[in-house]
Amino acid sequence: MADAIRTAVLYADYTTRLSYYDDWLDAFQQSSHYDVTPINICGKGAEEAVRKAARDADLIILLHSTNGDTTIYLEPFSAILAERRGKLLAFIGNEVNLPGSPIAAKRDVLARIMPDFIGTQLLLEAGEFLWGDLVRNRVVALPHALNPAAFTIRNDTADRPIDIGVRAVRYLPYLGDDDRNRLHDLFQHHDFAPDIRVDISSDRFDRDGWANFLNCCKGTVSSEAGTWFIERDDATIEAIRRWVMQRAGGRLVIANDSVLRRIGHKLPWRVRALARRVMSRGYIRHESTINEELDFDEIYQAFFAGRPIPAVHGKCISSRHFDAIGAGTCQILLEGRYNDLLQADVHYISLQKDYANIGEVMRRFGDEAERRKIISAAREHALAHHTYVHRMDEIFRIVSEASPAMRQAVNSSH
Repeated sequence: MADAIRTAVLYADYTTRLSYYDDWLDAFQQSSHYDVTPINICGKGAEEAVRKAARDADLIILLHSTNGDTTIYLEPFSAILAERRGKLLAFIGNEVNLPGSPIAAKRDVLARIMPDFIGTQLLLEAGEFLWGDLVRNRVVALPHALNPAAFTIRNDTADRPIDIGVRAVRYLPYLGDDDRNRLHDLFQHHDFAPDIRVDISSDRFDRDGWANFLNCCKGTVSSEAGTWFIERDDATIEAIRRWVMQRAGGRLVIANDSVLRRIGHKLPWRVRALARRVMSRGYIRHESTINEELDFDEIYQAFFAGRPIPAVHGKCISSRHFDAIGAGTCQILLEGRYNDLLQADVHYISLQKDYANIGEVMRRFGDEAERRKIISAAREHALAHHTYVHRMDEIFRIVSEASPAMRQAVNSSH
């Protein structure tokens, strides 16, 4: 690796249920552009490792897991990272206002670190709106991609037992956007002729389990990830949280951002699931279980009704779209931009937002030749332009162009 950039990749290892966390880490470690030292900021000895990286690394990467669900693991290292010698690129996870995972908390820690680059999953203008004042160089568009080693065709599409399969958590009413929930409900309670086998739930898999599930499905349905409404200060989310707490009926509620969250993250997945079930009833409740009972229409009317769709919004393509493409699972997607990376009715079957063309959509989906054509076009497109190798090349180009002196020093030192 004579011309590789000496790179420290920081991540937070607290879950196996988000496969793109693994995909990005693997991509950096496998790329010839980077001489990688991975650092689990939740692990033993992390402080010493981060201090060494701040002194020695030419490039520091903060992966999505360092801030996506919570910033509690990253915050203790902010002062160290602010005094770094090399460049720093921070990916942002969950670029959406969520109770317990606010945009404001991400902005606070980023303001202390002041990354040289911030990688957004959103359309660039949205990423610049959220993070543009917190970066030394610029915000760059770095959406997810295909990992062809993990997501590949294992079973021929004609032999797959499930027609439409989905594994995704339901969006909370806090987002003011239920496009995905309504779409899943449409297929969950379908009345199609001919009938189809549908398997939709919020259960989650690890990466291999998710790839296996996709290979059991002829197709899947989804929308763009995220929401129309994004705020830098989380004002609407916090107003909704106060409104919900006032209606908690005198019960003791453990907040999503409670200090107990760190303990919960360290519990095995099955123990966490059991604790969640216990706190979904009775006097002691967890905020997340109360949120799941909220009525979307009630909250929408109280907090979002009358708001125009903003020009800068938080809708984007997600890793699950590329995962399905890799597995050869035909996608029926609600119309949208998908970061302008996929072409409607070429790489997926496009469903109108009012479902007016559902009959034509299901006719095309039921045509095996048509389905194979879409699968093939999507896979060829992703393999040619949107794998994690392509993202690694793009990051290398961005960093090298922004700091030619660093690039020359790397070449000479290795």
